[in-house]
Amino acid sequence: MDQKELGARIAALREARGMTGEELGATLGLSRSQVSKVEHGTRRLDVSEVAIIADALHVSLAEVLGVERSSSLALAARVMATPQRDNTLPPLRRMRQLLEAEANLADATGLRESRPTRSGENVLATIEDLDIPSNRPPWRDGEDLASCVRAGLGLGRAPIADVAELAEHHFGLDVLAWPTGKAVSGLCAHSRGVAMILISTSFSRGHQRFTAAHELAHHLLHDPREIVIDSDLYDTSSPTEKRANAFAAALLMPADGLSDVIAGRQIDDAVLIELMRHFGVSFSALLYRLASSSIRLLSTRARDSWLQKPLSSVLHAANDSAPEQLTTADESRRIPPRLWSAAQAGYQNGRVGIGTLAALTDEDPEQLFIRLAAHSIRPPMPADDQMQDL
Repeated sequence: MDQKELGARIAALREARGMTGEELGATLGLSRSQVSKVEHGTRRLDVSEVAIIADALHVSLAEVLGVERSSSLALAARVMATPQRDNTLPPLRRMRQLLEAEANLADATGLRESRPTRSGENVLATIEDLDIPSNRPPWRDGEDLASCVRAGLGLGRAPIADVAELAEHHFGLDVLAWPTGKAVSGLCAHSRGVAMILISTSFSRGHQRFTAAHELAHHLLHDPREIVIDSDLYDTSSPTEKRANAFAAALLMPADGLSDVIAGRQIDDAVLIELMRHFGVSFSALLYRLASSSIRLLSTRARDSWLQKPLSSVLHAANDSAPEQLTTADESRRIPPRLWSAAQAGYQNGRVGIGTLAALTDEDPEQLFIRLAAHSIRPPMPADDQMQDL
């Protein structure tokens, strides 16, 4: 075990988790200066001490020792090591299931990493080259990034039909949509070679679409956090969250597109509902966008006045024919197509067990076996059974 390499890994893991040398030393009964010697490779550690350090840093022993491990499995372990609060376990557990299933599929079927399209790669390269002054307001950074994405993908001013499909197809993310409750709107988990976002479908469709765009922003902006948990989607205390919110709003509701739909009309109940349906956004997200610094189609006072009104009353005033479409959660379930396609093919050729498919669908394996068999999706028959059928 090379002590200098080991010490450097420990230092990097400690810093990534925001832990001080003194705090790490407390777990080992070492002083801060002794921890410094460990991290510089001048104090030798035995295996038992390395195991204690791994526990303190919430990582595996293999990761501290630098043993090669699947990126998906390593990220899955860190997802579950994330401090839990306010009933965040369901989305974290669901994300872990998908990451572990991806690792199993990579081992069993040779599943390759998801790659961006050429257009997506060009957008990513443009983002890398953006010269963003440090003193600029975060919302402007977010809007510039959205403009870059829209221009690079040729989206013009039209609404985006499917945000999840856009993120997967152009930027190589896997998108899971699942009814995981209202404690968390979305999750972004990204690391070397793996990127996945989770959208809770326990919210309205407009909220879900904003969440998907918000989580995409975290990935495109290279958020240094490997696991980003968005409990309060409209958090305005963090520059990072302001940036992601501005990106989501501008991506979903381009300024020219808003002007096209409004067409010089006074903004009333009917116009607001028409905009909600046209761009597939929530009532609050639309109002904040219309009153934003770059749009200014509503004053702050008018925005706040509209926010005081229940959406149900606005829908009623607009004579909307299907208000439940804009107010209720659909509780839909979406598994990343790349993973589900590979899992089914692997299952049918005998390389993947029912357990991996059950992890993807979060179902009882026996019930899933029966359901798949009803659609003629079965593993290959054992050789003895095949002989009996001849």
